[in-house]
Amino acid sequence: MKNPVLLHWFYLSLLVIFWGSTFALTKYALDVFSPLWIVAMRLTIGFLIIYSILRIRGEYLPRGYINWLWLVLVGMTAFLPFYLICWGTIYLDTNISGILFGIGPLFTVMAAHFLVPNEKLNLIKFLGIIFGFLGLYVLLFKDIENSSSSSSYSSLLPQIAILLAAIGYSIQNIAVNLMPNISLMQKTSGSFLIGSLFALIVAISSEGIPDILITDISFISVLIMGIFSTAMASMVMFNLTKIAGPTFVSLTHYILPVYVVVLGTLLLNESITIAQITGMIIILFGIIVTRYGSRLKKN
Repeated sequence: MKNPVLLHWFYLSLLVIFWGSTFALTKYALDVFSPLWIVAMRLTIGFLIIYSILRIRGEYLPRGYINWLWLVLVGMTAFLPFYLICWGTIYLDTNISGILFGIGPLFTVMAAHFLVPNEKLNLIKFLGIIFGFLGLYVLLFKDIENSSSSSSYSSLLPQIAILLAAIGYSIQNIAVNLMPNISLMQKTSGSFLIGSLFALIVAISSEGIPDILITDISFISVLIMGIFSTAMASMVMFNLTKIAGPTFVSLTHYILPVYVVVLGTLLLNESITIAQITGMIIILFGIIVTRYGSRLKKN
């Protein structure tokens, strides 16, 4: 695409599809596998794909102590959000998980303001973020009320896990932007190597090796997550972060709730409410305001 704006939105749409489908696929995978093994297999598949592409291109894993310190940080911010999403999805509907995941932009924009050049926060961008948060609150209002009146942590802790996963992804966006100047493939393969090794060691030592039937829907779901939601999504995210900045990438957190709610309704027969529809509209308005603020800053 010659138009850079259209290219940015095309990549963003791919991210929404790849990441948003993770919640429904995780529901299917959890029928057989534990959260730890879902993450371990997902990251391992992602690493094997990215590393194969790296070698085909004639590149190698990065060298240097500083590079690997950064890759450990990015690798752990790959493992932890994946695990938190899997664990939280055990107890929550996918639509609620997707909505909670939309909280990430506030952290990303605030952190990018201090850490990333040319990503300064202005009043209009801040108002767009506020509208996004307002939409999330409308979507979550009933669940927040139920959680506060319950004596059990059974619904509160999974919600916190999803929120922490969103923040983890935001940290990853910032870290990738600040990493030394190594290639996209090296960043992706190195971080997945760290994340997959850690996940495999923890999974094998704590749970042993599970029985795997390659024709089972649960394994197929993990395979799809490894290929698209992990390998392809990470390449798209890293590239989009480089050409458009972490604030633009953070807009996926606004669009994701809409996509996840629709997918959960169609595939998992999850209910959709007036509050969810209202919240989606407010979120989309927040996206428009935020993008206007970004353009105003550049002009």
